[in-house]
Amino acid sequence: MTENEIKSLAVKQVISACKQQVDEVIVLEGRHQTKWCEAYAQNGISRVTRTSFDTLIQSTAQQQSEGGGLRIVHATRGIPASSLSEAEQSVSQITSVADIIVFSPVPVTEQESQDLLISWPSFWAMLFLAEGYLLRDAIRPKIWHNNCNDWESLQSTVVFTRNGFDGFSMDAEAGCVGSVVDFVHPSILEENLRGLSALQMSNLIKPGFPSASPSPVVSVGSGASEDTTPQIYLALPKRYSKREYETKILQERRAWWKIALRSPWRYSYWGDLWRFQRRSKRMLKIK
Repeated sequence: MTENEIKSLAVKQVISACKQQVDEVIVLEGRHQTKWCEAYAQNGISRVTRTSFDTLIQSTAQQQSEGGGLRIVHATRGIPASSLSEAEQSVSQITSVADIIVFSPVPVTEQESQDLLISWPSFWAMLFLAEGYLLRDAIRPKIWHNNCNDWESLQSTVVFTRNGFDGFSMDAEAGCVGSVVDFVHPSILEENLRGLSALQMSNLIKPGFPSASPSPVVSVGSGASEDTTPQIYLALPKRYSKREYETKILQERRAWWKIALRSPWRYSYWGDLWRFQRRSKRMLKIK
C-alpha cells in the first residue's frame, strides 16, 4: 500500500468507529497536513479545515458543531509541550474543542527538547486521562503490517475520546489497550540498526582486493610507492571529536546507572559512560 492509501485506511478506521455523523474535521499543521486532509475528504468528510494549534484555540471554533455532529481534531505533529505545564495546558485546551482527538506525537528525531518524553503515547495518555479522555488504539492494529515511509509518526498515532463517550466504538480486538502503548515499528528498528552499524564502522575496500592478507607495495613511477592495503575508517558521532566531551566522561564520578535512572533520555551520554566504566573495571582486574 502507498503512504496515501495507509493514511486513508487509518482515517477510515476512525470514521467507521464513530456512531454519530462527523460534521467537521480540523487538521492541525505539522506533518503531512495536506495528505491527512485529502484522506478525510476521500472518506466522505465534506468539512475539512486546516489551521494551527494557536489559531484553533483562539478562534470561535470552540463552539459546538453547527450540525450537532462530532468534531474531530487531528494533531499531526503533537501539540505545544516545551514544559510539563505547557503540555498540560495544551491538553486542556484541545480537549475543550474536540469530541475525538487523533493524535500523532512529535517524532523522536524531530523533538527539540529532550526534557520530556513527548514522542510516546504513554506520556500523553496520562495527561489526557487527567482531562477525562481515554486512549483508544483504533488505528495501529489495522495498518501495522503495511509498508510505509512515515512509520516514525504512524507508530505512535492513537485516538483519545472522552471517558463514557458512547459516540465512538471499536471491535474488541482493536479497542483493547494493554499496559504497553509505546511501540517501535520493525521498519524503524531495522533502519536504526543499519544506521548504527554504518556509524560504528564503514569499510572502504579498494576494488579487486582479494583477501585479508597483506597487500604488496606497488612501485609507481620513479621510485614512488603506493600502498594498496585497504583503508578502514571509523565513522564516529561528532561528540567524540569534542575534547570537552571526553574530559566530561573522564571526570564523571557518578555511576552510569544513576544517570540513566535520573535522565533516561540522555542515552548517548550514559551509554558512553557505561562502556568507559566497564572498560576501566576490566583494566583494574587485569592489573
